[in-house]
Amino acid sequence: MGETQERRYGLLMAIAMIVGIVIGSGIFFKADDILVQTKGNVAVGCLVLVIGALGIIFGGITISEWAKITDDAGGLISYAEKSFGHPFAFILGWFQAIAYYPALTAIVAFVGANYTLSLFPQLTFGAYGIWIISILYLVLLYCMNIFSARISGYFQTSSMFIKLIPLFLIAVLGIIFGNPSSSSGDGFGLPAVMSSSGAIISVAFSYDGWSIAPSICHEIKNAKRNLPLALIISPIIILIVYVSYFLGISYLIGPQKIMEMGDLAFSLAARSLFGSLGEKIMLLMVIISVLGTANGLALGGTRVPYALALRKDLPCSEKIAEIHPKYKVSVISSLLSLAFSGFWLFVHFLSVNVPVIKDMGIDISSIPIVIMYIFYTILYIGIIIRTKKGLIKNKLTGILCPVLAILGAATILYGGLTASNANIYLIVSFLIFVSGILFYRYIKPKSS
Repeated sequence: MGETQERRYGLLMAIAMIVGIVIGSGIFFKADDILVQTKGNVAVGCLVLVIGALGIIFGGITISEWAKITDDAGGLISYAEKSFGHPFAFILGWFQAIAYYPALTAIVAFVGANYTLSLFPQLTFGAYGIWIISILYLVLLYCMNIFSARISGYFQTSSMFIKLIPLFLIAVLGIIFGNPSSSSGDGFGLPAVMSSSGAIISVAFSYDGWSIAPSICHEIKNAKRNLPLALIISPIIILIVYVSYFLGISYLIGPQKIMEMGDLAFSLAARSLFGSLGEKIMLLMVIISVLGTANGLALGGTRVPYALALRKDLPCSEKIAEIHPKYKVSVISSLLSLAFSGFWLFVHFLSVNVPVIKDMGIDISSIPIVIMYIFYTILYIGIIIRTKKGLIKNKLTGILCPVLAILGAATILYGGLTASNANIYLIVSFLIFVSGILFYRYIKPKSS
């Protein structure tokens, strides 16, 4: 068994990790996708954002019940182990280790590279400049998390405050000086809402990351108090910020322009408010924001192989679980996470540049999120079971909140299964699950 990592993070870091991961990339480059799916209907877009927020608010309250029970290394893996046993915990950890964290880290690093080229177009590096910058960002972030957890923590906290500045300015100024009539949609009836179910996936990506903080629960001071507080406070902050920003940018430049501009709609909004220089400053803040998200994902991802190794679920578990005496992290666990991120970045490269794969509609930003909601739902059910057994006395947090969280998760799953590329989600997810089952049965050390 490796050493236990020291408890060095407080409540602010836990909140910064959740808010800093969730707010940072999705809202900047998914606002146009939400409007495309809602056919430019801003009111329905806001409703979808609220539905997504309710899912993570009640999900956060429910998961906080697990956080009160245990602060063992692994976060959700520990909760899964206590709810339905070791095999289920392993499959969840397997999915997090090889798909969830590394795929999201890769795509967010790519988004950061995209915005970097918008700010510094001279950094072309030829036809593959965006990929070179993406790789550099991945290596930089993982190195920072390996060699200086303190700098990583400072960056995570400071980036949370930095990223709120452009969102706040566009939200407030857009709502005050924008034109609400330019954002009128085609009604707010049930047909309009039902036809926009695909927007749920974009919203799910925009809100994803709220459950990552438990991955460092064994490093949070007074985790059984601070982590539940962070899981409840953070989603409320995120909801307010998201809806305000969505309304502000829609009022400011109009939904049609947002759909035309795509990921760069934010630049147009910033330029209309602050001119060319102001646009560049705001864009720099966005880059810091996106990299803050990627840093939080890398921070969480480096802990997952370590958590599996503590349970002796991996070959050479003793080596993987070994904490470096100087850096206070598992270097091997971090390098494994970096390798998987590199793999998913390569998959994204193929999905963008190879016509046959591009036509399949593989979106590595959505595949892991949809499946994680299956795991969330099972953990929510685990809380209900504990409440029924009398182990949790509060019926509000033990029954009502899990039921509402399950309804929110079901909405995400419905959106995923009705999306145009749902078959790809199912095929890739099935392959990951099968690989995990085969690994658990034939490769995992038998002594565990």
